[in-house]
Amino acid sequence: MKQGSKVTTHRYLSLLRYPLQQWRTLVVILALTAGTSATAILQPWPIKILVDYALGQASVPPVRWLLDDFNLSLTPPLLVVIAAVSSLGLYTLGATLDTGLNWAWSAAGQGMVYELAESLFYRLQRLSLLFHSQRTVGDSLSRLTGDAYCVYTLSSALLISPVQHLLTLATISIVAWNLDPSLTLLSLVVAPVMGGSALVFGARLKRRARLNREVQSRLTSFVHQTVTAIPMIQAFGRESFNTRQFEHLGADAVVLLQRETLLRSTYSLANGSITTVGSAIVLYMGGQQVLAGAISVGSLLVFLAYLQSIQGAFQGLFSIYGNLKSAEAHIDRVLEVLDAKDGVQDAPGARLLPAIAGARGHVCLEEVTFGYDPDYPPVLQDITLEARPGEIIALVGPTGAGKSTLVSLIPRFFDPWQGRVLFDGVDVRDVQLKSLRSQIALVLQEPFLLPLTIAENIAYGRPGASQEEIVAAARAANADEFIQRLPQGYDTLISERGAILSGGQKQRLAIGRALLKDAPVLILDEPTSALDARTEAMLLDALERLMAERTTFIIAHRLSTIQRADRIVVLEQGKVVEMGTHQELLAACGLYKHLHSLQFREEIVR
Repeated sequence: MKQGSKVTTHRYLSLLRYPLQQWRTLVVILALTAGTSATAILQPWPIKILVDYALGQASVPPVRWLLDDFNLSLTPPLLVVIAAVSSLGLYTLGATLDTGLNWAWSAAGQGMVYELAESLFYRLQRLSLLFHSQRTVGDSLSRLTGDAYCVYTLSSALLISPVQHLLTLATISIVAWNLDPSLTLLSLVVAPVMGGSALVFGARLKRRARLNREVQSRLTSFVHQTVTAIPMIQAFGRESFNTRQFEHLGADAVVLLQRETLLRSTYSLANGSITTVGSAIVLYMGGQQVLAGAISVGSLLVFLAYLQSIQGAFQGLFSIYGNLKSAEAHIDRVLEVLDAKDGVQDAPGARLLPAIAGARGHVCLEEVTFGYDPDYPPVLQDITLEARPGEIIALVGPTGAGKSTLVSLIPRFFDPWQGRVLFDGVDVRDVQLKSLRSQIALVLQEPFLLPLTIAENIAYGRPGASQEEIVAAARAANADEFIQRLPQGYDTLISERGAILSGGQKQRLAIGRALLKDAPVLILDEPTSALDARTEAMLLDALERLMAERTTFIIAHRLSTIQRADRIVVLEQGKVVEMGTHQELLAACGLYKHLHSLQFREEIVR
């Protein structure tokens, strides 16, 4: 158990590098904290001046020398003025320090949160598709936008709050001890009781916080999936159904939040009860000492003010434990991403492939077996396939046959369980990922476009391309004509998911992007299946130019688009069942001919 605790502590401490990057601001925060503690020590003393020296009969020996120099006499009215001005001055000083402290915390806190969010964002982009296939987009967004704030709590709990509260305890305890040692010891007795309360509630607070984050993540995921599917929802009239689903998820979130709030309130009530009982005991004992003449009324009032500061510091120290326990749920979710083992990463000593100009694009799959989950049957079984430079390899087969999975192994989105994938005779696991993927271009069924300009989307795979090269790629993709009609032409900003463009226009931009990258290997994953026949015909000319002199893997739903392929590979249930040219496969009277006949009949019916 202790070993596990050490491991957990080490993992949490690894996040401290983010607040430590703000060390200059943290130094300012610590200095302001020290000033705040010093001000807290002085704030009760105007009361003592008023009660003991202005309203009482006690003299003011510490400042007698000052009076002689200025020929002043501390009359009761003057002491009242001094007490009032001192109180106002100390309040102004304390408020100024608090304002500076809040400003410094805001600057440091936002800086460390965004730096952690940046690390999460980078890590999420680097993690393999297998990682993302096991999580929703909403969950990732929740970790990035919500859980990243845990570093703010962590830095406060481990860096600033302990220093602040310990400094307050040390300074005030010393001054209070000089006022009355016995009352000071009595005040310190409350610490172990508050510590026990923190231990009792801490683990429960962590569990509640984690459950709350999980249900909030489910709610975020549902909203994200719903908003991205608005056309389908409206078409099927499911708005009311989705609203009820939102209500159920929202109700679960409210219930969990209420339970967490109740637990926090109970914890706060327990601590408040402890401090109240402790204050009552100290008040009673202090009153007895005043009656006995051991201390003055002013000293008792100062001590009671110090007692509140001591109890506040103790409560702050022990609340650190509870706050950390609540933040642990967020910290765990952040560390799940930062510490996630990437199934696909550069091997030690991974080498570079030759420059694009020297690459040939010779791809081989040798007895490849792969699946997404070891507990389930593999998606691909014993696949052997070769694509020589410049060849067009078509992949066909029923839905779920493993076509997209097979081409995903080439840019090493996944690693095979068995066998190997070779690029120009080199195992892709021995090659640097960036080097490998720089020599592969993709055009997918969903032409992903980012909220950038048209030109930036086309040049996404080659950011240094000139405007002339971008326009040439767009013309080759038959996209220049419609781009010129846009309000700002190539500088037109694309809205989310390319909403201002038609499906065919978005696909032509994706083709232009692949053309500009000019990679020796091209993967086309059903690039025209979502388009009507007329729009598809407009793209075929651009696709012909794109495939020229490149090793091409094309997954096609419409068999009419792959008849010119050098070889057609037919997959069924993750296995290669046929391979040959279009004419050879028709003559073989196998699965390919069956699929071709079915599609031919459908086209005749249409």
